[in-house]
Amino acid sequence: MRTDEIYYERLTWPKIREAAAADKVVIIPFASIEQHGPHLPVDVDLRLASEVCVRAAKRNPNSLVMTPMAFGFEAHHMAWPGTIDVDWDLLVKYGVCVVSSLIRGGFKRILIINGHGSNRPLLDLIVRLSQIKHPEALVAGQSWFALGAVAKAFQPLQESEHTSHACELETAAYLAIDPDRVDMEQAVADYSFRRGPHFWSDLTGRRPDPDSTVPLVVMEYFATGSATGVRGDPTKATAEKGEAALEAAANEVSEIIDEIRQREILPPPDYRDADVEELKRRARPTGRR
Repeated sequence: MRTDEIYYERLTWPKIREAAAADKVVIIPFASIEQHGPHLPVDVDLRLASEVCVRAAKRNPNSLVMTPMAFGFEAHHMAWPGTIDVDWDLLVKYGVCVVSSLIRGGFKRILIINGHGSNRPLLDLIVRLSQIKHPEALVAGQSWFALGAVAKAFQPLQESEHTSHACELETAAYLAIDPDRVDMEQAVADYSFRRGPHFWSDLTGRRPDPDSTVPLVVMEYFATGSATGVRGDPTKATAEKGEAALEAAANEVSEIIDEIRQREILPPPDYRDADVEELKRRARPTGRR
């Protein structure tokens, strides 16, 4: 377990320069402030994404945790009080600005860990646009709940039909880190969402049944599929389940940090005038290394 400072904002600029020179990976939590049913605080996505990042950084000394990007895209989610919505294009530009500032400061490897479902397309754009703007760096991201280790750890423990929002998974994870903030007496199962062969979602990717196909990309107004702000069954949550999910996520993020550090950053080639036969000779006949 590391003993040095893991939080970017608590460092002086000389210490930040040292961290950049050491090729540390900067982990950025990306989240939202939004309603999470009658039993959870509105900071669920922020707390959980940050928790995963902090746990990973405590395991891996080759990293720093950046100040979170706390707000998210919520235009579909405004039927209840408490939610803060920021326009998608502003969030994307903001994210690229944060990444660009880190790269200007000397960092070359950035990992964004998302905690909010509707940030996923924005995360994709932030990563892609940042990479195009800064080919000298490596920018990557993923949602903590979508990590393979989380599915392996949580799905065998899962008792609800699916995980989606203020659900068994999110409630369990919050119980693991701050149980006094969870009002389980107010927790209620809500399966109002109309599921179909192509209309389903699950935070860890568990299919409704073996014959289920890949779901459509769709985001109807959230309140059309929930009366309470819940999708799933938080009454099945326990702190033990949440701890298993968070530990699995942190371990995988720590492994990702190592993988990012080991990956060579290659300059983008320009093949517009290249000889076709020469390019064919360079082609790899197999994906094995």
